[in-house]
Amino acid sequence: MPGPIVLAVYHDVLSAWCFLTAGRLRSLKQQVGDRIRIEGRVFPAAPKPEDYIQHFGSAARAKAEILKEWKAVAREPGGERINAPLMASQPFPYPASLPPLAAVKAAERQGGMLAHDTYFDHAQEAHLIQCRNVADRHVLLDLAHDLVLDLGHFEAHLDSGECDRAVLAAAETARARGIQRTPTVVFDDRWALPGAVPVESYVAVLQDLLAGRDPRETAPTPKEAWSLRLPYRLSPGG
Repeated sequence: MPGPIVLAVYHDVLSAWCFLTAGRLRSLKQQVGDRIRIEGRVFPAAPKPEDYIQHFGSAARAKAEILKEWKAVAREPGGERINAPLMASQPFPYPASLPPLAAVKAAERQGGMLAHDTYFDHAQEAHLIQCRNVADRHVLLDLAHDLVLDLGHFEAHLDSGECDRAVLAAAETARARGIQRTPTVVFDDRWALPGAVPVESYVAVLQDLLAGRDPRETAPTPKEAWSLRLPYRLSPGG
């Protein structure tokens, strides 16, 4: 009997759309059960603060533009708890991706993919709902403490730089295969479906793959896949 189809979710703690996608994938899991296995993959949208300056021109403008996305997600079913007004009132700049994603990898070093997913979800709650600064080391340690992780090992992994390097290497590998942004869900290591699409879109791809056929509606390029919300074929892994 064939095993479950793996859905690899390329996600960033900072992404409100990833928060929405996580809820939709939980709904999918409830529908199809053991026919799928969902695994998280880190993918930083803006690893360093300078990336915001380069893209938006200033940290203040970056925060204002990103919070427009928060407000859009908050209007979607499942996104109601996202608190754009609270984040707008916070004095710190919008966080960069690398610190919280490195912390996710540090959690993964202790508890495997379960710890990866649990820490990721906890960090998203801290970022999007509580509006804490998830680039702050003390916040990241607090989150690890909440999850009863070994703080000594957690800090050691962060201090070594290995988790930073793992995040950046994973992103480089993903980009080389054709993944361009978050959220992107990869089915069976072959088909990528980008964007916060409805559950029905995941079901359609999954039904085709379970029937032993390629998805019936696909896009020829990642760029067109994003605009059309259709899957595209990934380049082979190295």
